[in-house]
Formats: sequence, C-alpha cells, structure tokens
Amino acid sequence: MSLAGQDVAMKVRRSRNVVSRVVADEAIVVPIRRGAADMDSIYTFNDTGSMLWSLIEKGKSAAELAETLQAEYGITAEQAAGDTANFLAELSEAGLIERS
Repeated sequence: MSLAGQDVAMKVRRSRNVVSRVVADEAIVVPIRRGAADMDSIYTFNDTGSMLWSLIEKGKSAAELAETLQAEYGITAEQAAGDTANFLAELSEAGLIERS
C-alpha cells in the first residue's frame, strides 16, 4: 500500500538542523542555519500538526501517523493517508524532516 506515492513504512525524523519546543500545545520549530537560529523562518503548527510532529520525534512511520489521524478525527484511511503525505511533503520541502 502506498501513502500518496510514498512508502507507508517510511520513517522520518526531525532534521538535525532544527530546534523545537511545545508552548501552549503548539509546536514551534526553528531551523538552524550557519550555526544560528534562522528567526525569519519560524514554523508553528496547529494542534494536529503538533501531534504529528510529536509522533515524528518518537520515530513513528508515515503509516502510523496516518493511523493516528484516522483514529483521532474519524476520517477515512484514504483521507488520513493523503493528509499525512501532504504534511510530510511540506515538512520535507522546508527542510524540517529527513528520512531515517
């Protein structure tokens, strides 16, 4: 089974070039570039994004992220897989995650 063209067993991890903290249930992610925080590129995630970010930090696979979305929000497996794939693609494009 694929996750919108991706391997469902694929695991990602937080890039080594970011720092993150959860403040008031919202994940705040800051890329580190050239040895310093890039304050022009601060990312914040809503509740769902913060939950997925936490699962990424725990080493969960793309399939596990999608399963969590499906269970948490009562959406179809296809919707959960698509939403997960989109979220991971955006994180990857921003350089916040990498394959593990």
